[in-house]
Amino acid sequence: MASHYLIGVLLVAWFHLAVTGQARPSDPQPVKTYNVSFDDDPSVRWNQVLDDHRVYLPDIFQFISEYVPSEYIPILRQIALDIETLLPDTYAKEIIGVAQYWGMNTADVIMLNIVYDFTAYCTSIVAQDTNGTIWHARNLDYDDPDLLRNLTVSVNFQRGGQTLYTATTYAGYVGVLTGQKPNAFTITIDQRGVPRMHQGYWWENILVAILDKSASFVSFLVRQTLEESPDFNSAVDHLSTTVIHAPAYIIVGGTQKGEGVIITRDRLAAVDRYYLNLLEGRWYVLETNYDHWTTPPPDDDRRTAGEGAMNKLGQAGINVVSLFNVLSTPLVLNSNTTYSIVMSAVNPQVYKAQVRWTPAKWPASGINNFR
Repeated sequence: MASHYLIGVLLVAWFHLAVTGQARPSDPQPVKTYNVSFDDDPSVRWNQVLDDHRVYLPDIFQFISEYVPSEYIPILRQIALDIETLLPDTYAKEIIGVAQYWGMNTADVIMLNIVYDFTAYCTSIVAQDTNGTIWHARNLDYDDPDLLRNLTVSVNFQRGGQTLYTATTYAGYVGVLTGQKPNAFTITIDQRGVPRMHQGYWWENILVAILDKSASFVSFLVRQTLEESPDFNSAVDHLSTTVIHAPAYIIVGGTQKGEGVIITRDRLAAVDRYYLNLLEGRWYVLETNYDHWTTPPPDDDRRTAGEGAMNKLGQAGINVVSLFNVLSTPLVLNSNTTYSIVMSAVNPQVYKAQVRWTPAKWPASGINNFR
């Protein structure tokens, strides 16, 4: 486990930034945490988050207009009319509540959630230290990062004042791409490959939502798994077999030795599960946006940079600070990175997310080629 001293050093640094408010543009900044209660009606449970980010509404409208081709607007408006049959009831009501509170068309909020679902480019790592502790770290990248940096929040989903699970997400987005169920498991989602490789352009996947109502948006599947699955193995099974709208990588960390896996998904089921395996020398698994058995393209080789940093660190060097440093390695951290997070389900108090205000001189990840 990380030493108390190392954890303390990082916490002092985060606290200094939080109280002074003087982070430089290149500094990581702590992500503000909110409590969202299941005891509140779904239509109002996000109101505090929405209040604090209302100033960004003009930018959100611009963001949507840049991503959604005009010919797909009628399809999305049709989805909006049918939202309560397409989505689980609580998520549909939350989306409607977001739209009403922000004064937006429900279709616009659906667009916002769909865009995030299909345009996430990431680096995710699950590692086991020499004590057997499982760690999970990730960067989440987008090719329009500044707005999303301003919208980044962490959320404790609670019932009766008790936290059931924690997620890092964006204001207005009710799904989960990064989450932790305390003392059970952690999950991150990476988009699977570039459009020409696996899935078609993201907006084409919207049609699946209409044609196959049994399929789940991956972000809602993650939330459902965090709410309902009791442990690592049940979570992996659920995430491997549920029909989803588009291919993805689902990276899961547990609490016991060996509990770490990259699930490579197509729409119907897992096509591969790549586990930690110390007997084969695999004390960590690392996923960007390419099948682990293939070679990443030279213009987006975050994998080699991340693996180099992990190999240099070594299994004995794993802790919350050193993993954050791996996430800060050039290319792994790039001009598109919106936030970094380090977490460990067996040590849920370690969960720390930071917004990454990276300088323009930092390398791009190559994700601009993906749309």
